[in-house]
Amino acid sequence: MKPTAVMLLFLTLAAMTGQAQERDYEGAMLNAITMMNSVSGIEETVRCANMFERIARAEKDKWLPYYYSAYSLIVLSYEVGDLQERDEILDIAQGLLDSALYRAPEESELHVLQAFLYPSRILVDPTARGMSYVEKMFKTLETAKKYNPDNPRIYFLEGVNLLNMPPSFGGGAEVAKPVLELAAKKFDAFHTDDPLWPTWGEEETRIELEKIENAVTQEAG
Repeated sequence: MKPTAVMLLFLTLAAMTGQAQERDYEGAMLNAITMMNSVSGIEETVRCANMFERIARAEKDKWLPYYYSAYSLIVLSYEVGDLQERDEILDIAQGLLDSALYRAPEESELHVLQAFLYPSRILVDPTARGMSYVEKMFKTLETAKKYNPDNPRIYFLEGVNLLNMPPSFGGGAEVAKPVLELAAKKFDAFHTDDPLWPTWGEEETRIELEKIENAVTQEAG
């Protein structure tokens, strides 16, 4: 398979930065997270993912740099229309995620991220991949619950995916709403002193709940 432009860009940037050393782990991570939250476009996102990967090479025992590098690419994959390119991006993201899981196999956040990756794989070929990857996704979320049932991102992903499933398959707004409400409560209760800890999902949870409420109001009207 011929590598696409995104894959070549990632490999090129990784080679350019692979020898760099980070003296200040937290400072480097905070800078990269700030960049991640403001980037737009393929090249900037890939560059951000490489920043995290560079930190990971310098801090070989840490799982968070691999996590954020994979997360950046997974988010990017949802925006890429070319299906071969999407799969190649997800291949790179999966390799990074595997490296993180090797370092912290019982970390709930990593299993949540794995569950976040699967729907993008489904979109490449819904007919061929749909059933198997949906099963993998929900099974992975159950693993995440086992390691930390208070992780709010578990219930956010579970709720969103239920919301997007047809009622005939056990999904729909009625089923998803209580799960998203639980996610909102978990986000309210969640606290960490780690400035590097993942924060995504809270705003999106409330947006999805608002959409459901608006739809109910329109139906009632």
